[in-house]
Amino acid sequence: MKRICWLATGGTIASRPSENGLVPGFTAKEMLEMVPNLNDYGHIDCYDIMQLDSTNLQPEDWQYIAGYIEKLYEQYDGFVITHGTDTLNWTCCALHYMLENLAKPVVVIGSQLTIEEENTDAKFNLNAAFAMASSEKIGVFAVCGGQIIEGLWAKKLYSEDMRSIQSINKMPVATFEGNNIKWNEYENPQVNGIFKVHSDLELKVAQIKIMPGLDSELLFNLAKMGYKGIVIEAYGAGGIPFAKDKQRDIVGAIEELSKQGVKIVCTTQCLFDGVHMDRYEVGIKACKAGVIPAGKLSVEAATVKLMVDLAKK
Repeated sequence: MKRICWLATGGTIASRPSENGLVPGFTAKEMLEMVPNLNDYGHIDCYDIMQLDSTNLQPEDWQYIAGYIEKLYEQYDGFVITHGTDTLNWTCCALHYMLENLAKPVVVIGSQLTIEEENTDAKFNLNAAFAMASSEKIGVFAVCGGQIIEGLWAKKLYSEDMRSIQSINKMPVATFEGNNIKWNEYENPQVNGIFKVHSDLELKVAQIKIMPGLDSELLFNLAKMGYKGIVIEAYGAGGIPFAKDKQRDIVGAIEELSKQGVKIVCTTQCLFDGVHMDRYEVGIKACKAGVIPAGKLSVEAATVKLMVDLAKK
């Protein structure tokens, strides 16, 4: 029988009504009692490690979650993390980069309705999550609306729809139908060493969204504030504006900051296809100035990767 660790962090799934709206309140053990068939997937141990609306999660909370997985890693065959949907993709990306040589399934799951509401999606999502956690697949995964998604490619697209979390730029790993997982093409990643947690994060990383009229002084001010990395959401395939007017010359600002050692990564404001910065002048000039293209990574994935990478140096 598989041994599965349930780490509860709060979120809508665990929320109860209050005078200020929904707030996390149910424990993992209480939720397990409400969905007793989850025990069919294996022996489940419950740990309530925090009770937060995921809007309030911070990078230190990713470190705390990763630390729990590190501490309990040898005791369990798989992990389920119940979580709010608002920042679920952030936590998935963080764990993807923080958990090196992960050889077990870590499944992050949320819901749009609380576990006690009528027609809730919580119980269905929990079944999918525990089915995945008891499988032989390895990696970090997100579960939502019957889809099992590689965590690195998860993104919240809907604020109300039950399929709020979707897979961007990659097919879902599987779908959950009835009580069974229907696999798409997915190969376990190669594990080339012992399991290791990269707990250090560089917190001085910011995001800037390119918009018409953006003042380059904003980037310089971030550097003055001690920021070590900047992730830029560019137009289209990676278009970043340049101009003779220094105030509007974002590429020029990037060149100056790159020389100062600030790492600048480029993603796109488009949901799909990523950046292709070898196609247009506005991309080529930015790369020559020092921009690092993020490929098909989302802005969340690129940001967390930069936080982890900068902390390693």
